[in-house]
Amino acid sequence: MNQNLPDILKFKNEIFQKKNVLGYLLAFSLKLMEARQAGMIFGTDATFSPFLPPEKWDRGVLHKLQGKGVDGIFLKLFGKAFVTIKKISPVLLYQTTPFGEKIETQGVISYVLRHHQNFYEKGIKILMIDNVIDNKICTGQVSDLDPCFSHFSVVAYNGLFFNFLSNIKVNADIVKQFKSQNFVAAYIPDYGAIVFNTVDPELISKTNGCFSRDADLRQRLNILIMAIESASLAYLGGAKGKPAVQVIWRKERELRKTSQRLKAKEGQLNEQKKYLRAAGGVTAKQLNMTPLSIFDGVYAFIDMVGSASIREGVHPRDFFLVLNLCHEISAETAGRFACRVDNFMGDSVFFQNVSIFDDPKLVDSLGSGERVMLMTCMLASFFNEIRLLKQGRHPLDRERRVAALIKDQGIDLQFRAGMEQGTALIGPLGSRKRKIVTAIGKAVDTASRLESCGIKDQIHVTAKLLTLLETAIVTKDTAIIREVAVEEKNAQWVKAVQYMPFFDFYKNLFDLGDDVIQKRDPVAYKEFSQEVTYVIQCLPNYSMPIVCSGI
Repeated sequence: MNQNLPDILKFKNEIFQKKNVLGYLLAFSLKLMEARQAGMIFGTDATFSPFLPPEKWDRGVLHKLQGKGVDGIFLKLFGKAFVTIKKISPVLLYQTTPFGEKIETQGVISYVLRHHQNFYEKGIKILMIDNVIDNKICTGQVSDLDPCFSHFSVVAYNGLFFNFLSNIKVNADIVKQFKSQNFVAAYIPDYGAIVFNTVDPELISKTNGCFSRDADLRQRLNILIMAIESASLAYLGGAKGKPAVQVIWRKERELRKTSQRLKAKEGQLNEQKKYLRAAGGVTAKQLNMTPLSIFDGVYAFIDMVGSASIREGVHPRDFFLVLNLCHEISAETAGRFACRVDNFMGDSVFFQNVSIFDDPKLVDSLGSGERVMLMTCMLASFFNEIRLLKQGRHPLDRERRVAALIKDQGIDLQFRAGMEQGTALIGPLGSRKRKIVTAIGKAVDTASRLESCGIKDQIHVTAKLLTLLETAIVTKDTAIIREVAVEEKNAQWVKAVQYMPFFDFYKNLFDLGDDVIQKRDPVAYKEFSQEVTYVIQCLPNYSMPIVCSGI
């Protein structure tokens, strides 16, 4: 076997300067695969026109033939006439039965031309058939429509892996005529196929079911793929007149369709990634991250008020229906406000807004003020959506099942929340088979304790966090909260905001009165206690004066 491979870089540079593109590809490939003969088959229909769309092909016509030695010269000069006389060309892709039924023709060449789309969608680029032995020919069944076809082992190569294909038969007439020992066939985009008869047997010989010269074979097949791709472009460049216009229009139309599909798919993937981040999904990198300390994270808990009495009053199926709807609302709301669900714990939800879970598209990391503002608005939005759910006006419950349960069973559905900002450790936690990425620390514990001793439909916070909110400002630099406000409430007035204290913004966004902050008496829960805490109102009180939304 010749170990000196043809120069693919030279081929790619010269192919666009050649007038006989296909002849140059044929000669290059013949030497590369060290084949006895090689042929080019172009796909067409009854018009025998080149450059037809592949979906219109119903036959393949032998176009060029080459080979080694005297036989090769004969094939090059008289091959096209010879295969026509022998009725080897054209190769029909379909035949019609005596009953008028259209069926697919057997054979490797017809398979390659007929399955052109699969060669890209499924990554099949090259088919190989080894060990074609004369005494195996005609062992298959003979039909009235087809000559003798026999089954052989067919291996597909996609540029990375070898796979076996089934239900492909070999045309015995072609095997006998060319005394083939093996076949290699490859699809040429928008042209047809290239077929090699008897490549060097050592190249595709097998030991224990694997190719003996695996590395060398892969290298040659990859070079062949690159040569075909370059030659295909150069061949299309030779189209002139109406065929050229048709090819260009066909390509442009397909590119436009592909672009539209990719944009739609990109949008779906982005929404899916956004939702997964919001619902606690993590990347492989985050799942294997080194634990670290985050000093400016914001943490919050919500919990269903009186869940024990609700569980006792409804069927388990109905209770899980209500709970899952509430959790779905919490995850979607978190995603909209650039927050994240760390974990669902029964009827409680743990939220985060931490830098390591920010959207990768963010150019600058969010400041502490904006993180707290986003979490506050997220919790308020959640409470307002639960109110819609109870009223039968939430889009996730168009059948008004929750509203019916509340009315029929005499139950209520309410949550309370606690929120804190501060330092916490973040990292992967769990077993080798099941891990989550979570936060642990004093700020997390405080948020949980604040929720436990909080008030329904309100956010319980420390004096320190309230001070941070009272000094927070919504400006053009806090772009995320401004954008969310416009999308969330169609708050067009936000676009005109240059500089607004957060609580003015908050009251306008949720139609709240002036008195949205209330001081609590000393609170204590387990080891947690504070003399002064505050609750932030989240739901409108229509008995109170509403702030003008034009502020």
